[in-house]
Amino acid sequence: MKDILVLRELDQIKAISHPYRIEIIECFEEDQPATAKQIADRMGEPHAKINYHIKTLQKVGILELIDEKVKSGIIEKYYRPAAKTFVIDRSIMNTGEKSVMESINQASISIFENISNDFYRAIENANDSIYPKRMLHYNDYYLTIEETEELQDILKETLEGYIKDKKDKSRQGTKAYSISTLTIPRVKKKK
Repeated sequence: MKDILVLRELDQIKAISHPYRIEIIECFEEDQPATAKQIADRMGEPHAKINYHIKTLQKVGILELIDEKVKSGIIEKYYRPAAKTFVIDRSIMNTGEKSVMESINQASISIFENISNDFYRAIENANDSIYPKRMLHYNDYYLTIEETEELQDILKETLEGYIKDKKDKSRQGTKAYSISTLTIPRVKKKK
C-alpha cells in the first residue's frame, strides 16, 4: 500500500466524489484487506450495494484486489485501498474544465458530508461519552491564495507529524477521532 496516491484521472475523481464510496474506503482497517461482505457488515448495508461500489473503486485503481480465497465453493475477494491518503493533482484542479471542477466540488461535498455526519453523531452521543469534542473556528481573516496554501501546508505538516504513530487501536485509553481542517472563502449572504 502506498502512503499517497495522487489522483490524475477524471474517472478517479468521479469515483471518490460519491459520499458512499468515501465511507467504504474509510471502513477498511489500516493495512487489513477485507471482502465486500465484511465491509457490508461493518456498514450495515446490503452486500450487493457495497460490491457494486467496490468494483467501481477497483476499476479506477483506488481499491486493489489483494487476494482470492475459495470458501465453501464461493470465491472471496479481498480488497484494500491503494494508498493511505488520496490527493487530487493540483494541475487537474487548475484546468478550469467544467466537468473536472464539478467532480472536485462533489468530492469536497462528499468529504464534508462525512465529516458533518461524524460531528452530528458525536453531538447526539454527547451524554454517553467521556471523550472530549474540540473545535477551533477562526472567522474573517483576509488571506491571499498563496497564504491559504501556506497555512494549509503548515497545518498538514503539523497534524501529520503529530498523528503519524497514532493508528494503533490497541493503545490503552484511546478512541477513534476524526480530525479535519477547512480553509474556505467567506461569501456574504445575498439580501
